[in-house]
Amino acid sequence: MIIHGQRAMRRRWLILLGLSMAGGVYSASAVADDVSVQIEGIDNPLKSNARKALSVAAKHEDDWSGQHIQTLYRLAPKEIKQALEPYGYYNPEIKSDLSAPTGDGKTWQAAFRVKHGPATQITTLHIAAEGPGDGVQGLVQAMRGTELKKGQRLRQARYTATKSAMYNAVYNAGYLDAKFSQSAIRVDPRDNTAEIDLVLQTGERYYFGPVTFDQDLLADSFVQRFVPFDAGQPYNAQKLIDMQLALSDSEYYNQIEISAERAQAKRTTDVDGWFYDLLYPPQDPLESVGQLRIPVTVTAKPSKGQSYKFSAGYGTDTGPRVGAGVKFRHLNRYGHQFRLNARVSQIQRSLQAAYDIPIENVAQDKLSFTASINNQEFGDITSTLYGVGAVRDTGWSLGRQRAYLKFQREYYDLGDGDQQSNLLYPGYNITARKADDLLFTRKGFSFSFDVHGASDVLGSSTNMISGDLNGHAVIPLTATTRLVTRAEIGAIGTDDFGKVPPSQRFFAGGAQSVRGYSYQSISPTNGDNEDIGGRYLATGSIEGDWFFYKKFGMAAFFDAGDVANSISDIAFKKGVGLGFRYGSPVGMVRLDIAHPLDDSGSAVAVHFSLGPDL
Repeated sequence: MIIHGQRAMRRRWLILLGLSMAGGVYSASAVADDVSVQIEGIDNPLKSNARKALSVAAKHEDDWSGQHIQTLYRLAPKEIKQALEPYGYYNPEIKSDLSAPTGDGKTWQAAFRVKHGPATQITTLHIAAEGPGDGVQGLVQAMRGTELKKGQRLRQARYTATKSAMYNAVYNAGYLDAKFSQSAIRVDPRDNTAEIDLVLQTGERYYFGPVTFDQDLLADSFVQRFVPFDAGQPYNAQKLIDMQLALSDSEYYNQIEISAERAQAKRTTDVDGWFYDLLYPPQDPLESVGQLRIPVTVTAKPSKGQSYKFSAGYGTDTGPRVGAGVKFRHLNRYGHQFRLNARVSQIQRSLQAAYDIPIENVAQDKLSFTASINNQEFGDITSTLYGVGAVRDTGWSLGRQRAYLKFQREYYDLGDGDQQSNLLYPGYNITARKADDLLFTRKGFSFSFDVHGASDVLGSSTNMISGDLNGHAVIPLTATTRLVTRAEIGAIGTDDFGKVPPSQRFFAGGAQSVRGYSYQSISPTNGDNEDIGGRYLATGSIEGDWFFYKKFGMAAFFDAGDVANSISDIAFKKGVGLGFRYGSPVGMVRLDIAHPLDDSGSAVAVHFSLGPDL
């Protein structure tokens, strides 16, 4: 009995010891660990792609156990091998080592020594297109311009790029049934060779059919003018997108759906074409008699009859400003609209109205009849202006063109008593702008040119012709720096400059001109030392911007400019300074501290502005 009791006690201790050891193993495996991964022997892009492929190097929110790390480590050689294959290396040599943490450490050390091995070369390359679309220009260019070359190292990215370029070229040309009859890379890792077959079957071409509008707001003859294609033209999905954007921008509708289903295509046979094909059958059997035309249906729901806009802001040139406007969108079935806008700031109080009539390309061209009342400061002179006019506003590839005729009556005092000016002047204005990003520009340019003239023969108070040209450019220097430049020149030709009203004269100075000088303070003066504007203008600026953190940056700039009544009297006023930049969702925020180099009366000037760079 005693012996049995001792055995029982011994067995109990063995069980407890076993459980303790098991618990110790479990605790060790449950310890939270991390992994430091080192890859040697290969460079980027191979190295970076290999690291991305490694499960053991993946980011993770929850802590890993040592057992889990060892499992992921065992997957690494296969993952590295697969990561090198897109670059043409199918037989790499991989040596690896995994070290557990020592002491109180919790970081495992995983090291991989990789030799990518011999490159796989392309020994057979067959790229071709078959079908009616085999002569499409974009397709021919894609095949001729491919980077896949016989005898070169296989790069799967080049294969994918060539395949995409070929397919997109014919699809965008209307060959919607295009598909690859052969699309394969055959690799023999034993001798490091690859064979490529890439054969595209273009299928038959599709064309646009009739466009039907499901809406009752506007006359069908009017909305049809938004269609940027004719029935019978090759199908192109981009043209449908362009039409949807044009309809949306018109503000006539707030919901637009365009349906163009390939399954609904119908074959139409042109009599002349049918007879020609009968006499001269097409060589390609897929060039069937007639065209497969896809009908297009546009469903549009009207927007609200009126839209309202309110704005508020602040700038050192204008002070606080507020604005309000209303647009009447649906005046009749031919797209006429009416706009009314009011604006109030420290330097301007204005009310403007315009009646817009869409013309020609109704998506972007219009004829506007305008009227305005302004009370505005020009330099040290306050003018009250009344104006009516007509503007033919049309679009072009880079911007807008405006031909206008305006009558303006202006009341002002240049220091020698109240005066009145009547001007009836035709003019022409053209603007252009191109940028990688209009709100946060890294590269781009813009310019505008305006010329207009008046004659006393047509009832104006004076004879004059005025021209103004200004341009901006943004040039990238590095990934975080850019150069911003701008320049403006202007001139007025007249036989009596004293009769030219303030609104037609030139001024310089301010946040968008020569910084360091207050708004419109660079100007000829009268006997009371008031800035009254000049006949000739020349300004320029060069600025360097450095964005040190995302869209936050610093600027250093140099500005120069002058306004004078004689070209020989121009003596450039110069300013230098530093600024803060922030690329906000509504444009660049600029806060500048500038020092005028030619004005002893002011040490620094602070300028604040908000808006696009171009």
